[in-house]
Amino acid sequence: VWWEEIAGSTACLDGIRARGIDVTQYTTDNIARDVIALREALGYEQWNLYGSSFSTSVMLLVMDTDPNGTRSAILQSVKPPNETTFAHEADSPLRAIEQMFADCQAHDRCAASYPSLAEDFFALVRRLNEEPLELEIDGSPVGERLPIALDGNRFIDWIVINPLYQPVFPHHDAAYLPLLIDEANRGNVGPLELAAQRHWTASIENPNWAWGLKFSINCQQDMPAAGRTRPAADLAASQRLDGFARSATQRAICDAWDLAPLPPAADDDVRSDVPTLVLAGSYDPVTPPAWSKTTAEHLPNSIYVEFPGHGHDVTSSNPCAATLEARFLADPTRELDTACVDTEPGPAFVVRNEVYRAPGLARSGEEVSLGAAGGVVWIEAIAVVSIYGTMLITVILLVSGLVWLARVRHRTPRNGDRTALVAYGLAWLAALATVTIGVLLDQVNDDVARRSELAFAIGPSRDLLSARLLAWISPLAAVVILSLTTTVTWAWLTR
Repeated sequence: VWWEEIAGSTACLDGIRARGIDVTQYTTDNIARDVIALREALGYEQWNLYGSSFSTSVMLLVMDTDPNGTRSAILQSVKPPNETTFAHEADSPLRAIEQMFADCQAHDRCAASYPSLAEDFFALVRRLNEEPLELEIDGSPVGERLPIALDGNRFIDWIVINPLYQPVFPHHDAAYLPLLIDEANRGNVGPLELAAQRHWTASIENPNWAWGLKFSINCQQDMPAAGRTRPAADLAASQRLDGFARSATQRAICDAWDLAPLPPAADDDVRSDVPTLVLAGSYDPVTPPAWSKTTAEHLPNSIYVEFPGHGHDVTSSNPCAATLEARFLADPTRELDTACVDTEPGPAFVVRNEVYRAPGLARSGEEVSLGAAGGVVWIEAIAVVSIYGTMLITVILLVSGLVWLARVRHRTPRNGDRTALVAYGLAWLAALATVTIGVLLDQVNDDVARRSELAFAIGPSRDLLSARLLAWISPLAAVVILSLTTTVTWAWLTR
């Protein structure tokens, strides 16, 4: 993975410098100055600020230095300018992970399904560190399958932390984490492979990531602010996670970039009278809600709202947050009614008996990738023959049955007509059931994709209408086909 390798990161830096760009100018303070300069250049007397994650540091500095030009501010998942994630690269993720353990145990069905969830998780991390899972990831920009060793660190970072950015209730990926851990411990590693692919596509290959900007700020301000000695709490969390350190590679990259360290963006919490709405998610694994709450405590005209069922991307699938933001912007000085927070879904997890187990669903989709790289040719050929063969047989059965009925009406009844009628009727039902199953399979795929793609590697949820219909029609189709076979065999033996 290029950004996890020193050579790749230094090549990135060389490319930036070759274009005459001075990366030392990319600092939190300078970005804050640019925001103020932009407001002045546009001729606005005041405007509203919106910050999420790192950009909340920028907005807090703007609020501090340009209060007269700031009408209001909305800050979600606050990263205070006097804090650094480099000092919390293990304890922040562990806090969110242990929150998942606690919430699962607090719900009877989750606790009954995963009685040893914490122990299973830590055992899986240790096992992956001892024997990494060898995977192949579809690297679409280079058009080839890339080998990836999924060890315990990547498992935590890619597969556990990444879903916790989103809501932690069905049918988002985080709701499947206990089931995913359980499946992996039972030997089904398909969900791990699919989750790794999703992280690769959404994060590593994401063209919206400005890696040069990220490393410039981290290496000049965030990492130096943390110092070379990690805090005791973070070291203890790292030990509990079998040596996990999310920023270990970034520290090595910063050493290779060798940028002169700068003072932190702030030495203390920002204090400002600007009306501010502060939003946080209880499951945030990167900027813990305590940071947002502390920030709000130093802003006398602020409102702090925490959503129990949400992670780092607080506003994702969160209509209440959108409502609060709109009301706040309409009048930042008015008292804000936050009652809708109680109507938002709380943390909830998918348990084993809530899914139809079909772990081959994702693999079949990969193997039958008509017209795309990565498919298995012979399986694709069989799929094509099966699809068109089924359509052809269905048409033949329907047409031949209609022709037979037309002939029977214009001749004298025979001894075998009743048996033939039953056989044709069963044949039509079998054809109809087969077509219906095909349509439902396609619908299940669509329904699962709209919810959580992790379900592809485990099985669709039982509350999906398409999945329930498929579960009923499939055995009925088997009974019809068996009856048809029996009828035809009996007719042949008694001919």
